[in-house]
Amino acid sequence: MDNIIKLFNRIFRRNKFPMLANVSKQNYDEYHRTYDTLSKIFAELDNIDAYLVGGISSAIQTNRDLYRQNSDIDIMCKEEHLPKIIKKLQEIGYSIEDRRGIKTNNIIDSNGNFKAGCHDIDTKPKSSRLLEVGLFVYKINNDEVTTCNYAFDEKIGKFIGTERVIPKELFDMIYNNVAVDYKGIKLKTQSKEYTYMSKSRGTREKDKLDASIIEPTLDKKSIEKISRIRELEAKTKEYKLLFDKDGRIESRLRVPSFEDKVNSYLTSLYMKSSTKTPEQIANDVLQSEQYDRVVIDHPEINSLIKEWQEKNKHYTYKDKIRLVTHDYTKRLQGFDKNAIDNALEFLHRRCQNHGKDNNDIELDTETKKIFELMKEYGQSIKRIFVDNNIDLTHITSLSPERLEGRVLRKSIDRANNYETERVDGVFASSIPVDGNNPYIARNSSGMIILGKSTYIYGNDNIEVTQDLEGKKHANLKQPNYIYHINPTRFNPVCNLTIDSISHKPIFEFSEEWISYSEVDILDPSQVRGIEQITDVTNLLEHHTILCDTQSQEIGIKARQFKTRNDALKFIEMKIKDGSVRNINQETGINDRELSSVERDTF
Repeated sequence: MDNIIKLFNRIFRRNKFPMLANVSKQNYDEYHRTYDTLSKIFAELDNIDAYLVGGISSAIQTNRDLYRQNSDIDIMCKEEHLPKIIKKLQEIGYSIEDRRGIKTNNIIDSNGNFKAGCHDIDTKPKSSRLLEVGLFVYKINNDEVTTCNYAFDEKIGKFIGTERVIPKELFDMIYNNVAVDYKGIKLKTQSKEYTYMSKSRGTREKDKLDASIIEPTLDKKSIEKISRIRELEAKTKEYKLLFDKDGRIESRLRVPSFEDKVNSYLTSLYMKSSTKTPEQIANDVLQSEQYDRVVIDHPEINSLIKEWQEKNKHYTYKDKIRLVTHDYTKRLQGFDKNAIDNALEFLHRRCQNHGKDNNDIELDTETKKIFELMKEYGQSIKRIFVDNNIDLTHITSLSPERLEGRVLRKSIDRANNYETERVDGVFASSIPVDGNNPYIARNSSGMIILGKSTYIYGNDNIEVTQDLEGKKHANLKQPNYIYHINPTRFNPVCNLTIDSISHKPIFEFSEEWISYSEVDILDPSQVRGIEQITDVTNLLEHHTILCDTQSQEIGIKARQFKTRNDALKFIEMKIKDGSVRNINQETGINDRELSSVERDTF
């Protein structure tokens, strides 16, 4: 031990820190203020939740004599116990300055300005034999603990705050709730594991010294505890607060946690790769040089990668499209409002002109960049389909034999789902044909979707039959044909609009695709297969199917009503007079009152 002390003395003699020494009666005077302060304060804090924090904990947790000077001591206490502690400190001989006045008006000076402070509550001893005391408070809310520190930012002339919300499990691992006896002083402190972890991260020489004192006392359980602390710390929520001159919060911004950063990084890699699974992404990261560098300081990254992989293991290409959409929308929202408005005006005029005369609005440079970004967004979606070899489908009542020239020809002046384009092109859908896709029953007269689970045919193309077991089926009188198409020659239909909830600009993908050239059904590189569909019974499990028996455009008329109730009443009236057939009712499959069907507004 003497050799170790000599070693530390040589090291810290160069760094303006007191030499490591065993405190005895002979050198007690060197540290008497620290001992006296601890003895006087904690003798008065029985049954009060208060914890000694900071480097001084290192000596106490290892039951060692003090080995360096302390300018003050810091105490973390429960918010509701603060009045008791303040009263005790005043009785001992401390003056109190409550710097939490940022929430009141306590620390606004005569000029109406805040005073700067480094503690929530500052205490000044009247006796020179005592150290100053800094008080911090915490409050418990169910399974979370919140702390907040304040500081004055001279650059902006305002108070800023750092609010941390940590899991209760982490709080219990940071602080030892059982008092220890240190030289006859009973007190609660930080856990040695947390002190070691926080000090070993520090660059100050005194932090390195504190960590070196604790390190020899760490055992296997301590290492496991530190590992768990790291995992929980990575999930800690932190917010930056900005206060106005009256102490009101102007802004509260979330600071990304280490977990957020890891998840964001992994997700970005997942989006950039059109084919790799979450498991493959995680494996790539674990074998990368970046991981080798980060894991040294953040071993908790292993559990975070594992959690991300487990959470996303069932992701499909649709989840990748969702993430890509979110990413491009975030980039879109960085554009100036004038450019967004100009782009929206362009699309509005385009809709009014039925997709024609696109050059009748002058677009500035920024607005052009928006449409370039939207095109890039569409190509990112296309790459996912092409690289994963996912079919598009063109559904029509025309059989291969009836297709002139055996090609899928361009539709003339056909509107897409967003109604911002009317083009001459071959249309396809990327909605999976899994028995739930309503398009497999559509026909040449069209189909009106009223919501997520309700739609109306443009004519009466369904007959209800019954098999030998008495089960009813819905069959198409005239079959439909599904042409499975290679997406290479198609481009996805995307849109720019304003979100109805957030009122921010967003990108959308309609699942519709357009090809401006005809598709040769005899070319296997263009059309991979053709299916004939007659039985659409499975659709009834997921949708309410209504047939417009006389092709009166009842679905279109229903959409013109201003309220949902009026539209429902109109449709129900048409069902009663026989103009509309309710196929669910006729088959007894998923038969529900139309008014109870969950769906979007018309």
